[in-house]
Amino acid sequence: MDDPGTIPVTLLAGFLGSGKTTLVRRMLAAAAERGERVAVVVNEFGALGIDGDLIVREEGDGATSIVELAGGCICCEIQDDLRAALLDLGRALDRASGRRGLRWLRRDTRPVRRVLVEASGAASPGAAVQTLLADPEVVARMHLSGVVTLAHAALAEAQLASTAEAGRQIAHADRVLLNHCDRADEATVTAAESAILRVNPTADVRRAVQAEVDLDWVAAPRSADVSGAAEATGGEPHSAGLAAVSLESDAAVDPDALRIWLEFLSERRGASLMRVKGIVRAAGGGALEVQAIDRWLEIGRLAGDPPDRSRLVVIGAGLDASELERGWRAVQA
Repeated sequence: MDDPGTIPVTLLAGFLGSGKTTLVRRMLAAAAERGERVAVVVNEFGALGIDGDLIVREEGDGATSIVELAGGCICCEIQDDLRAALLDLGRALDRASGRRGLRWLRRDTRPVRRVLVEASGAASPGAAVQTLLADPEVVARMHLSGVVTLAHAALAEAQLASTAEAGRQIAHADRVLLNHCDRADEATVTAAESAILRVNPTADVRRAVQAEVDLDWVAAPRSADVSGAAEATGGEPHSAGLAAVSLESDAAVDPDALRIWLEFLSERRGASLMRVKGIVRAAGGGALEVQAIDRWLEIGRLAGDPPDRSRLVVIGAGLDASELERGWRAVQA
């Protein structure tokens, strides 16, 4: 569903100390070797920015544009600053630098090939994703390539059990980089992977040390592949209140009924419904890709043969598995 005529944006999320800035540096170094211009938007929770200055120092005299959004999280206080920075990078505006909390550390007037948004460690990706998917001016110039969440291998299980933000960062992810695997034994790393997949069974999880990973994997477009979803219908609730409910059926799905049902769920559940993702067999033939994040929903046709089974994964807080199963049955043709 990505638009090849717009600039891809990769959103990097992750709890404090997970290694986001290290990954940004790796991506910028690789882009410099290829002669590609990549812009970076760094979100700092505090008023004093550090990560942006570290990236500038690492970059030296490179041509990359770097903008710092300080004094809050892009999920709440400075969400408008994120929008202004993205529009400026997309050549739509030239007034972003006057906004509160926004500081250009390096600015290049030439077009960029990709934008990296490094969210603060306390930020939930939902609002930033919503801006990238639903704001008409932003969508005209950029598209969300993917949400990549980093997690600390030694701390992820405990953070998911005790911190809502960590769970939301995992729930919104397309890919999860389980970083700092050298700081935990195998049992701890395996437990962290299991905890991540309980929250988001569709996530593509990879292990890393010092954020060293295939950068093409980080930058890859979003996918509706749900091959990693739990086989059993129903979800295992996470101790932080999150659950993933996996729905499957041999039956085809009525596209109109599916849209009405998911829109109803979005209105009823609000922000507690974080992610819906799936590939279903459409009544009348063909395959449908389903992507929903918070209140944004997109259902589109996929090329190729329809799947043998329709599969949908719903991730959120306080989900009622039996209610979801009834709705799922109701949309089947």
